[in-house]
Amino acid sequence: MSAPRPRLRAARAPIAHEDVPRAPEAERSLLGAGLLDAGAIDRAAAIVCPEDFHAPAHVAIFGAALRLRHRGGAVDPVTLKHELEGGDELVTVGGPAYIASLLDGVPHSSNVEHYARIVKDKAIRRGIMSRALELAHSCKNGHTTPELTAAGANLFRESLAADPAAVQRVRPTAEVAAEYSEAVARGRGRKVWTGLGPLDTATAGVAPGEVLTIVARPQVGKSAIASQLIVNAHRDGEPAAFMSLEMPREQAFERLVMQLLGLSRARVEGAASGGWAGLRPEQRTALDALAGDVVIIDRGKSGIAELDAGMVEASAVLRRSPRLVVVDYLGLMGAGARNLPLYQRVSEAAVDIKSFAKRHQAAVILLSQAGRELDRKRSEGAAELGLDAARDSGQVEECADFLLTMWRPELESGLSTEARREVAGQLMGAVVKNRRGPRPLFRLLFDAETLRVSDWPAPGEA
Repeated sequence: MSAPRPRLRAARAPIAHEDVPRAPEAERSLLGAGLLDAGAIDRAAAIVCPEDFHAPAHVAIFGAALRLRHRGGAVDPVTLKHELEGGDELVTVGGPAYIASLLDGVPHSSNVEHYARIVKDKAIRRGIMSRALELAHSCKNGHTTPELTAAGANLFRESLAADPAAVQRVRPTAEVAAEYSEAVARGRGRKVWTGLGPLDTATAGVAPGEVLTIVARPQVGKSAIASQLIVNAHRDGEPAAFMSLEMPREQAFERLVMQLLGLSRARVEGAASGGWAGLRPEQRTALDALAGDVVIIDRGKSGIAELDAGMVEASAVLRRSPRLVVVDYLGLMGAGARNLPLYQRVSEAAVDIKSFAKRHQAAVILLSQAGRELDRKRSEGAAELGLDAARDSGQVEECADFLLTMWRPELESGLSTEARREVAGQLMGAVVKNRRGPRPLFRLLFDAETLRVSDWPAPGEA
């Protein structure tokens, strides 16, 4: 009979004292603040408990102070001395002299929450270190896989406590219900709107954390659509970030200016060459206002970590977090190992973008290039695209809240002059996935000279 496996136990490997996370000065300052103001003890108790202190003397002193407060008593050197004497703890904490020494330096009671957060952070880190050593010991001593999994789960739970955002990821439904009610009451202000009538009608706006993915073939105008949505968001007062993984920063800026001011590329270049002196006053005012709402992030081929860093930079420049983020485009996202098939790399990048949207609470417009496998006619962007165009490119559909395909009939090379004239300027779209329901076909107006994308004029409009 084989010997039984050892039971998983909370083994502790030796740790040098200087390596243990601790903050003795913060612990002393917290306790000293409590001796000056009993209310400070109550405020600290909302953040820490006695076991969060590292020094045994501080564990005993804070515990005694809490007992005094629970009985409605005052906390000062005299009452604390008597409370510790009653529990035979006075000598072990260092006697009256140590209690008096906590007032050295006159700690500020108004800072007690700050002291408490430092103490709590160090306690969390000690817990993580302890669990990590327990897991390492278990791996070394032949425990079963389920036992190792349990030890790993304990480490994960300890680690979550160090993540301030963790509590936001798992919420009671009562809290979510209150937040939802507030969001609905805010109405339009909660969502980001594209400024394109058919799309806004179909989606009812793109909420923070949602992804609208636009799929099209090359030359249709994906980047023009992206920059137009940035301009439209700016006109609505929304802070926005244009993450251009394809075109240089200068080219992205040029497109924004063309669409903002309704100028051709040649006219924008001419105005720029003269230091913008040739712009009319209202045009210069509009250009200056763009800088307050929009940043262009040019990072080349980027992974999700670089996009996260870009959001931090954008927030610093704009002095508020972007509510709309355009990523141009998915195929240049650096996700997965280099030797993975393109389909798998695109799929992983799409999953990353969805997580990015939720993490930063931003509405994300993601551009994706349609694959060519189903385009047997090589229509070069002139033929209608369906849901298969997205599925052909990777796991794009599953990670999008809204999926829009677009095409331009005038790109068909075999059109006659008359037929081309009839479809000139038409940018066709189809909402092929919509979490809110409607999936319409619609038509927009594309001005090739200024790159502006707008609603198709109603009958009788100029």
